[in-house]
Amino acid sequence: MIKKSRMIVAGGLAVVLATSGIALAGTTGADLNDAGVVSKVTPSKLSKKKFSKVNVLLGVVNSPDSAGNEDANAAAERIAWSKNIKVSTNAAPKCNVDFPTGMPTATAKSLCPPKSVLGKGTATVHAPGAACIPPQADPCLVATQDVTVFNGGPSGQAGALQLHTYRAQEDGGLGAFSPTVDARIVRGTNQERNQGFGQALSVPEAPATGTIKITSFNAKITKKSGVAKAKCKPKKFKVKRTVTYVDGSSESASKTQKCKVKR
Repeated sequence: MIKKSRMIVAGGLAVVLATSGIALAGTTGADLNDAGVVSKVTPSKLSKKKFSKVNVLLGVVNSPDSAGNEDANAAAERIAWSKNIKVSTNAAPKCNVDFPTGMPTATAKSLCPPKSVLGKGTATVHAPGAACIPPQADPCLVATQDVTVFNGGPSGQAGALQLHTYRAQEDGGLGAFSPTVDARIVRGTNQERNQGFGQALSVPEAPATGTIKITSFNAKITKKSGVAKAKCKPKKFKVKRTVTYVDGSSESASKTQKCKVKR
């Protein structure tokens, strides 16, 4: 029964439930969401002066409450991190293949240099209760996707990444409807740099989801890839997520993590 629900979502829930996304007058995407940010740097015991290779986990979380309201979906995402973390995509080979929607992960990897895979993560998608089989009062989990971070992209832009997602429908994913998200590592804006942030992950076009909602999306850039480095000065890492919703409203979420100086 759950499998049937996932197929409904993948096949066009936005059309089936177009009338379910009714917002209260005067509310915005920011009003309807409880946005959060995920981040973790490991190891957290590092030199005070020298940058060392690290794992960097980054991600977003959204409450599923507004599933069914398209205006409350994210249209663009940006996660900025403090200057004591540096990400250089030039440290790994690039894969500029344009992955089509629904390409299995193994197929995507076979088209790219092995070391162009920088890390992996997961994503989840929820839908309004009316889409669930059987119907539920609360939004239901309809898909869980595996995320793979590929260095490079068809645009050939500096800092380009492809956040490839896939999991077969029979395994609880979106299968042939799995999207790939284009992202870039960019220099922080003047305002961000004045606040102590150095770089940011920019996703100018979040995947369109209609009345379903991406409720979590994360990926870890691994230490093994050699792309991410950090030092423990000051004695904390900080990140800031800024999300812009389909209706144009926006909000931010921040997180800090302490680090220890390696003697």
